[in-house]
Order: sequence, then C-alpha cells, then structure tokens
Amino acid sequence: MRETSVSFGTCYIVGAAPQANEIYPTREDFVVAADGGCAHLRRWGRTPDFVVGDLDSLEGAPPSGVPCRRFPTKKDNTDTALALQEGFARGYRRFELVGCTAGRPDHTFANQQLLLWAARQGAFACLRGEGCRATALVGGGELRLRGQGTVSVFAFDGAAEGVTIKGMCYPLNNETLWGDTPRGISNQLDGEGYVALQSGALLVFWEDTIEPLANI
Repeated sequence: MRETSVSFGTCYIVGAAPQANEIYPTREDFVVAADGGCAHLRRWGRTPDFVVGDLDSLEGAPPSGVPCRRFPTKKDNTDTALALQEGFARGYRRFELVGCTAGRPDHTFANQQLLLWAARQGAFACLRGEGCRATALVGGGELRLRGQGTVSVFAFDGAAEGVTIKGMCYPLNNETLWGDTPRGISNQLDGEGYVALQSGALLVFWEDTIEPLANI
C-alpha cells in the first residue's frame, strides 16, 4: 500500500455509481475510494490506498488495514469532493474520476462542478463514464485531442470568451459561447484537434475513442 504524499502519478477516485470503468493504476498512482466505491474495487480485485466519506453507502466495513477518514452524514461536501481534496492535499494534480456518473443526475452535475474546481487549482481532472470523458478548462487553458469521435464543448459558469476549436468539423475562432445556448454540441474529430479559450470556463466532453494529448 502506498503512503507517498507527493507524486507525479494519477489520483484515481472511485465513486459508488452503478457503473464504473475499471482502472489500472501503476506504482506512482493513488487510489481513493469515495464511500461505496469500495464495492467496485473489490469486484476488480483491487484494494484502495485510502477510503473517505460518510460511509452511508459502504457495504460492510472498509478494507482491513486501509486508512479511512470518516465524516458525518450531515456535511457540506460530497464524498467525491472529499476524495478529490484528499488527493490534492497529498500533492496530486492529475485525477481520474470513475463510478461518478449515472445513477443520479444531480450527483453527476456535482461531479462536473468538481472538474471546474480542479481546473481552477491548476490541476487536470477527468470524469469518465457512459462511453465518454469530460474535463473543465479555464481561461488560458487548452486541451489537445487525438482520435475519431464526437467532441462537445459548453460554456460553464457564465460566458466563455475567446473560444477556439481547430481540427474539427465545426471550427471556431476566438468566439464567445454562452451558458444558455448549446452551440458547441456534437462536433466531430477525425485526427488531431484542440479546444482553447481566453477567459471564462468550458466543460468539454469527448468519446472514449479519443485520447487527450496534453492535459496540464
């Protein structure tokens, strides 16, 4: 079990949503089970490095010998947010969230908000599930992608200004996207392309057939 406080690896956060993509962590990575996410890890034959949450959806006790931080059920943050903060406090700046979509739309949206929190801290967080991935970009940010499939871009938290999309079927050049208009939905990538913006924030979705080339 890893107790490293600072690493250049990925912090995997496993939530309790009904479906979760299996993870394949390396020695440099850190795996946090957000409450009931322990069930997915148990099914995959993996042991988390840390368990966090109010444990209201955990079946049985946390895995033996695994550090656990338990919170009251009445709290201001979700278990996933607490897991993300735990990984950030340990020095991780790259996150992959699985088992954090589907099940309840409000929880899915809350986890999308966490992508924006991570981006504003200078970290890269990717939410994965239901055949696609998502991340948030803030002003001055850029996401390069390679592959073939659908890419959707939405203004997040107000207007996103200076939005540029290159290498896709519907390019944009220094334009503004608004939070009440889904103009950026269902673009198509076939090869390499990128999304960038000057100010504001974007929520970017892409299919699993596409891979990010650079994150932070």
